[in-house]
Amino acid sequence: MGILSYAQNFEDVMLWRALRHIENGFYIDIGANDPVVDSVSLAFYEHGWRGVHVEPTPQYSDKLRSSRPDEHVEQVAIGMQSGSIIFYEIEGTGLSTVKLDIAEQHRKNGFSFTETRVDVIPLSALLEQYDEHEIHWLKIDVEGLEKEVLESWADAPARPWILVIESTRPSLAEVNFQDWEDIVLKKGYIFAYFDGLNRFYVHEKHKDLFAYFETP
Repeated sequence: MGILSYAQNFEDVMLWRALRHIENGFYIDIGANDPVVDSVSLAFYEHGWRGVHVEPTPQYSDKLRSSRPDEHVEQVAIGMQSGSIIFYEIEGTGLSTVKLDIAEQHRKNGFSFTETRVDVIPLSALLEQYDEHEIHWLKIDVEGLEKEVLESWADAPARPWILVIESTRPSLAEVNFQDWEDIVLKKGYIFAYFDGLNRFYVHEKHKDLFAYFETP
C-alpha cells in the first residue's frame, strides 16, 4: 500500500516505510504548520491515522481546525516555562519563532515579522494530556527551540516509537543536534537516519524498525 507524499523532505515516506503495518495509528506533530503544504501527517491522515497538531500561529492553527475537524489542535508553543511567551510571527511561512535572534536573521533575509504573545506549556504536560494513546511518531520542528522543547519533556514516561527532529539551524545547512541529542539518547532512543534536514531516532523497544531506515 503506497502513499502520496506531502512532506518537505519525504519525512512521511520514511515514517510510512516503518509504520505502514499500524492501523489507525497516532502521531504528535509539534510545529505542524499547514495541513497540506509540507505536511508530514497528511499521508497518514488519509490512511486513517489521527493525532495532535501543535501550532501557535493563528493562521495555520485555524487552517488545521478547518481541514482536520476530527483531530486535536493545540494553539500553543512548547517550552520550559509556563504561561505565555513572545512569538515572532512571519506570516505565510514556516519560519515563525520564539527566538528573537532568529527572527532578526530572517528580517535581514527580507522577511518581516510581528510580535504576538502565545501560551506555552511543557512537553511533559502535552504528553500527559494524551497519555491514553500509543504515540507512533513525534515530530519536532520549532525553528531553533528544539533543545528547550526536549528539556521540557522532563520525567514524562511517554516514549513515542520514532522521533523526527529538525536538526539544522533555521535557514542554514549547519547542524545543531549536538545541542540536544544527549536528551533523547538518555531516554532510550538510538539514532537511525539523517535526511539532510531532520534526524530520526527509534526507541530501543522498537529496534526492529531500524531496517526501514537503511536506505534513503
